Parts: sequence; structure tokens; C-alpha cells
Amino acid sequence: MQALSLSSLLQICANDPVIEAKLEILVHDNSPKAQLPEFIPGSERFEYFHAPSNPGLAAAYDMALAKAKNGRIPWLLTLDQDTALDRRFLLQLLAALESGESEKACAYVPELVNNGLVLSPQIVGKVFYRRLPVGFFGFAEEPIVAFNSAACLSVAALLAIGGFPQEYWLDYLDHIVFHRLQAAGGRVCILNSQLTHSLSLQNIELEVSIERYSNILEAEWKFVQESGAGLGSLIHRIRLLKRSLVHVFRLKNKSYAIETLRAAIKRNASA
Repeated sequence: MQALSLSSLLQICANDPVIEAKLEILVHDNSPKAQLPEFIPGSERFEYFHAPSNPGLAAAYDMALAKAKNGRIPWLLTLDQDTALDRRFLLQLLAALESGESEKACAYVPELVNNGLVLSPQIVGKVFYRRLPVGFFGFAEEPIVAFNSAACLSVAALLAIGGFPQEYWLDYLDHIVFHRLQAAGGRVCILNSQLTHSLSLQNIELEVSIERYSNILEAEWKFVQESGAGLGSLIHRIRLLKRSLVHVFRLKNKSYAIETLRAAIKRNASA
């Protein structure tokens, strides 16, 4: 099983029984053939579920949310396969959850970085997303968006917004969840931790199929319509046109540019 988040988490748990004792781990495997890892810990706190139909992230996270609710577990740490966890982050997160400050938070997130570039979280501006000030940590004073991976979310806050929406079954799920949590009055706390994360869109031709890219565009449009992000649909169409030009000049496979241009035209027709 090629899952950096799982292997790093299990290694930490194997070397730190205090951390292991505070976690319940659910692995939701969406691969066609079961990829049960050979290094499963002999613990009742570990559960493996195989879903060969690949229902997506929302279904996996909602399963974990339901288990957390039934088990009266107050916080849910969501992970995808491309984040390297470390012991410092988990200790810092556990300390934050056990502090009195946790009552103020709907979510705790670390910085996710790749080659020195901070990928997440970012400030949601009126037109553009902006990076947080260098060295900032604590409660964000402006709306932010963060990746799903390594985000620790309040179970009560998630249930209050209806959980993970199935219409965002895979892409833009993190964007809409953070939007809804904060629209409901929740506050996000940024931890003083950095984790390495690999982002498929940084290597789009090798890691993102045209079918997947089309789904990203559809999910992005739904998000813009609901949230009004970036001043809404007009600016979004302009961005799509600009993105299609970038794809023309930077990518060998022009199908991504064509798909982006097609989306811009479609959005214009439906506006």
C-alpha cells in the first residue's frame, strides 16, 4: 500500500504508545483490489475497510464521521495518502485538543508544504487566495481554506453542517467544508507545524487524468456558485480563460487547455 500518511502514522504509533492509545484509525481503501498493509498493528483501535467501487473522499470521511459520532469521539483527523506525518505535529495537535482553547475551534490545521512552497492553508480574499503571514500560527482572523489532509475537525461542528456533502464526492470537498464551517461561525486554528505534502495538480499531466480534471472543473464551479469565491461567476470565467492559455503554453497535452476552455464557454452559457 503506497500511502505515505498511513505508513508515517503507523511508524509513529509503533514508537510512541502514548500517541497510539489516543487514536482510533480507520483506513478506507478505494483501490480495485484490497491493499491491506502488511504492518497492521495488533490493536482494536485499527479498522480497515475496502471499497472497490471507489465512492470518493466524502463517503470515506462520512463513514469516519459516523463512527466518531457513535463512539463519542469529539475530533476527526482526515488524511489523504500524500502527507508525511511527524510526531511533533501529533503531539502539538493532541495538546491543543486537550486545552481549554479547543472549545473555540471548529478545526486545527498545520501548514502543508512542498519544496518550500506553502500549499495550505490560505486566506480567502475577495478576489484571490493569499498566503498567511510568514510564521503566523493561532486562530485565523479571516476566512481560510485548508486541504483535507491533516485537518482535524470538530465532530459536532461537522454534524451541524450536515457532514461531508456527497455532491463534492472527491474534488473541492475541503473548500466547501471549510467554507460551511466558517459560515456557521466556526474558527480555524493554524498550528505551528509544517508537514510535507505532494499535490497532484503540480504534476497534472502525469497524475491527473482528463476525466479527473473535468470533475475538478465541475466541482470548482459548484463551489464558486455556493460561496461566491473570487467575486463569483464572471471572474471565474475569466480565470478559466487565463488558465486555458497557461495550459496551452506549459503543457504538452493540449486536452487540458481544451477542457478548460470548454468549461469557460459552458459557464458563460449557463450564467
